[in-house]
Parts: sequence; C-alpha cells; structure tokens
Amino acid sequence: MTQEPMIMISSSYLMIALMLSLQVYIGLRTVLFGIVLPAEALQDPAVRAIRRNYALLTSGFAVVIGGVCFLWMRHQPARSLLIWTTAILLSIIASGFAIWISRMSAQRLKAARGWEIVVQTKRAASLVAGRMHSPVLSTWWYSANAAVMALCIFFAIAKWDTIPQLLILGNFDFNKSVWTVFILNIVQALNITVFVCYNLMIGRARTSLDPQDQEGSLQKQLKHKKIHSILTWGASLLMVVFAGVAQAIALYGWKGKLLFLSGMSLWVALFLALIGVMLYLRIKGIDQLRDVPSMEERHWKWLGSIYVNPEDPAWIVPNIHGFGWTINMANPRGKIIVAATVAIPVIEIILFLPILNK
Repeated sequence: MTQEPMIMISSSYLMIALMLSLQVYIGLRTVLFGIVLPAEALQDPAVRAIRRNYALLTSGFAVVIGGVCFLWMRHQPARSLLIWTTAILLSIIASGFAIWISRMSAQRLKAARGWEIVVQTKRAASLVAGRMHSPVLSTWWYSANAAVMALCIFFAIAKWDTIPQLLILGNFDFNKSVWTVFILNIVQALNITVFVCYNLMIGRARTSLDPQDQEGSLQKQLKHKKIHSILTWGASLLMVVFAGVAQAIALYGWKGKLLFLSGMSLWVALFLALIGVMLYLRIKGIDQLRDVPSMEERHWKWLGSIYVNPEDPAWIVPNIHGFGWTINMANPRGKIIVAATVAIPVIEIILFLPILNK
C-alpha cells in the first residue's frame, strides 16, 4: 500500500478512536452511560471519576490496538487495509467493553448514594411545531446534491468516446463498461436517498416540551433539529462531491494526489463539522434537552443504547445521551428503518464486489 492511503486509513483510525474516547462528555450531563442521575449528582467527584476512567480506558485500548496493528502492518504491508479495518472494529468492541464496566460502576454508585429519580408523567406537546415552524431544511436543498450527480453523469456520457478502456482508481484497475463508468453515480444516488430520508426523520421526531418552559424548550428543539438537518445536508453534499471527484479521476485520467487530498479533505471536514456542532450544542445548552416519555432506564437496552418501548407510539425519539435521535425498536416502522439502514452499505459492497474481484 502506498503512503497516501496509509495516511488516510491511519488518520481515520485516530479520529474514530478520539470520538470513542470523548463520547462520554457529549450529551445529557444527568445521564451516565444510560443511567439517569439527579441534578445534584453532577458535581459528585465519583461521577467525574467514572467519566474520566472511561476516557482513559478507551484511549488506552486504542493506543495498544493501534500499536499492535502498526507492527503487524510493517511485516505484512500488503494487508494494511484489512489490518486497520480490524483495528477500528477492535476499538469499537473495546469501547463497548469500557461502557459495560462504566455502566456497572454508575449503577453501583447510584445505589450507594440512594439517588431516586422521579419519573415525570406530566407532558406537553406542540401541535403547531411542524406547521408554523420549519424544523428541518426543505428536501429541495438536496437539489444541489442531485445537480452534482447529474453533472457527473452528463460529462461521462458526453466524453464516453474519450474514456480509456482501462480505468484506474488508486490501486484498482478495471475494464470500461456501462457498469464501471456509472457505478459511482449509483453510490451518489444511494447517498442522497439515505440522507433525504434521515432529514425527513429528523423533522418527524417527537418534540417533547418542558411543562415549565414550553416556548423556550420548543425553540431549542427546533434549533436542535435545524442544526442536525444542516449537518446532514452538508455531509451528503461533501460525499457526493467526493464520489464525483473519484469518478473523474478514473474516467478522465486526472493525475497527482487528488484522490488522496480530496479523501483527506472529506474526512477532516466531516470530523471538524461534527466536533463543531457538538461544541456549539454544549455551549448553548441545546444538548441538554430531555424527552420526557423516553427517559425511563428500563426502556433502554444493550448498555443503554437501544430504545425498546412498546407503549410509546413514536418510532423515532431523541437519544437519551443527548446527541441525535434513535429508533424505537418496539415499533414495526422502526425495525423497517433499521433494516433499510443496514441494507444500504451491504448493497454498496455488493455493487463493488465484481470490480474488486477482477
């Protein structure tokens, strides 16, 4: 493997490892690994220690796994992609192990302190939130994404006769055909479809208001949705542009380090945008919004990460950790969405298998 892909893969590993280590400081301060705490627990040194220990444990795992994989790669450089992919998967598994340990510590601390959480039964909802306000970007915004894809298709058709018979993209080469020329446009179309659906899901997510400050909590939740909607649109546009650049490199023989530079730019832009949004939400206190109907711990399974509540009619609810949304797995529509989400990357892998196996 050449130096550029190596830098890109290792940088991806570092970014993912950093996000895994810092996730404990993101979201609701009164939720510790899915365990709901009272407001007075925020200043408890033991709570801070649990968060700190998780970050240290996860980062320690990441350093060890990264070091072992780096040494392994030096002996088998041809398997660098497989090695770093394994490193990412192992880091995610190690993070899950650290969450399990930290969650048990949080449960023991809650029992030892005798903290009792009164489940709120009084709820408030806004019937005009989706009518008089625009919680997310209009689907028309994705016309820009579709326009980029359309331009890529237009130039590929217009320059068909000048496209070489052997297409080269990075370390892969494949014969010219309708499939190989337009396969990245199919990826672009799948990308746009997924992000449009996610944007619509954000708009349909429940708006649970604070009975003590209904208008204030409404405005914060609308802003929360708008920020995530903008982030979603921007991420989709960047990915569509990157796929277009990759297609142009393969079809028109663009040389140099453009693929590496565009790939790194995509990763850095997405990473900085995500960090920037998280910091903004934390500074403004928008990440501290509570969805009253879904705050009971008994409804959050698998280390407090999966929401399962057959009594809740909502199929998408705010994540208990305070960032983004999650699916109610007890709702049939929620299961369909999860299945479709898993199917998209599987479809993309299947699309590329005939090319990669040549």
